[in-house]
Amino acid sequence: MAKTKKEKTNKKGRNKVLRVLRIIKNVLLSVIIVFLSIVLIVSVISRITGNPPSLFGFSLYRVSSGSMRPELEVKDIILVRSCDGEDVEKGDIISYVPETGEMKGNIVTHRVEKTPYKVGDEYWLVTKGDANEISDAPIRADQVKGKLIAELPFLKVMFDFFATPWGLLALIALIILAFFNEILVFVKSVFGIGTEPEHKESVDDLIKRYQSEGQEKQLTDAAEAAESAENGAEESAGEVAEEPLEDEAEAEKAESEVLPEESGETDEKEQEETQSEE
Repeated sequence: MAKTKKEKTNKKGRNKVLRVLRIIKNVLLSVIIVFLSIVLIVSVISRITGNPPSLFGFSLYRVSSGSMRPELEVKDIILVRSCDGEDVEKGDIISYVPETGEMKGNIVTHRVEKTPYKVGDEYWLVTKGDANEISDAPIRADQVKGKLIAELPFLKVMFDFFATPWGLLALIALIILAFFNEILVFVKSVFGIGTEPEHKESVDDLIKRYQSEGQEKQLTDAAEAAESAENGAEESAGEVAEEPLEDEAEAEKAESEVLPEESGETDEKEQEETQSEE
């Protein structure tokens, strides 16, 4: 008995651990899938529109040159928040779109070398790459796209990995693992695997349940009928017992009425006999 209780306790403990691990797995996989889905959607939209991935004023850029070494390396992914070019300060790393030179029309991320200054009605500023010896041509404040907020090394690793064939297979495996139960149910329903035995078993259980309910109802009805018959018998016995008592009372009353008359007749006879003797 003690061994059985111990085994049950160990089994409950294992079930709790497995349940916790299953919850953790589902949460992690859900977070990863949601994150990758957002990145995929934003990337597709950026390819269609021709603009870099952007969401709620935050944009993701990937460094394509070594002009900002050692601060930023090639293929680094950076997070840039949109801002007004007039609000940047010296030393800030900004992303902008030059209108002249070799990088015309492309996004450049360099450090602000000179605080914005006003020329006429417009603000201008000067930038320079940390690895470059020459400053960039002055740009207007309205050419600024945003200011560097952070570098995202983990996103770089994930992007590099999932961009490979093995990474794509891993992503598919994660999706299958996350929705394994749903996929299994779907496959079973499509191919009819394991559906007939379960249906047959459920019908058998249903029949057994109805039979047991019918037997219970019959037993209950029989018990109620026996109880009602017993109560009826007790009532009839009580009535029969009351009738003799009433008859005895009536008989005693009749005798009491007859006895005085008989005693009167006896006295008269005795008197007559006495007179005759005299």
